Amino acid sequence: MVTLITEDDIDELELRDFDERAGSSTGGVAEHLEKAAIFESWATDADAYTLDDGVTPAQLLIVAAEHLQMGRDYDEAFRLALAAAGHPSAERFEAHPTLISLHLELDQRAEALALADEVRTAGAPELGIYEAIASSFEIADELALAERWYAIALRALDKVNLESPADRLSLLSGRYRVRRDAGKPLDVLDTETEQQRATQGLAPLEG
Repeated sequence: MVTLITEDDIDELELRDFDERAGSSTGGVAEHLEKAAIFESWATDADAYTLDDGVTPAQLLIVAAEHLQMGRDYDEAFRLALAAAGHPSAERFEAHPTLISLHLELDQRAEALALADEVRTAGAPELGIYEAIASSFEIADELALAERWYAIALRALDKVNLESPADRLSLLSGRYRVRRDAGKPLDVLDTETEQQRATQGLAPLEG
């Protein structure tokens, strides 16, 4: 019998703590590798699984690649991220943030910058792609590039003229963090970030 995979299944697997008594490893590298194998099978085994509306093979391959990255199996992570990028179900540049993150983790800065420049030049179809690229640079401690990409994401949000306070605050908060970590003084947008977070009852970003 073919099993239907839904967004709820994805969330459940992401949050699941595997039980050693059931033959699985709890936490750490082994758990990431096991989850990656499950996500890959959902994406590729059409005889056993069918995907609900809104769930795509490319999405599942990217999630699998991210778990492989956390499990430090970089060759396999690249394989699945590239498979996702070339899959017919992939949105344009959908796999780029994951590929950029992998290159940065392996100190392949030039390759990461080249992929980011492809997105900057052509434009991404989804705001989340810009934010994910900014986050990848932030995690890699590339603070100037992270600030630049949070700014690019904010401009993209303004261009679509979409009233989305939550998205704006998320981007402002990312920009605030990397500017703080770089030792920059507060500017107008940083002040707006502090005010918006206080208004919404959110904790101040640590200095």
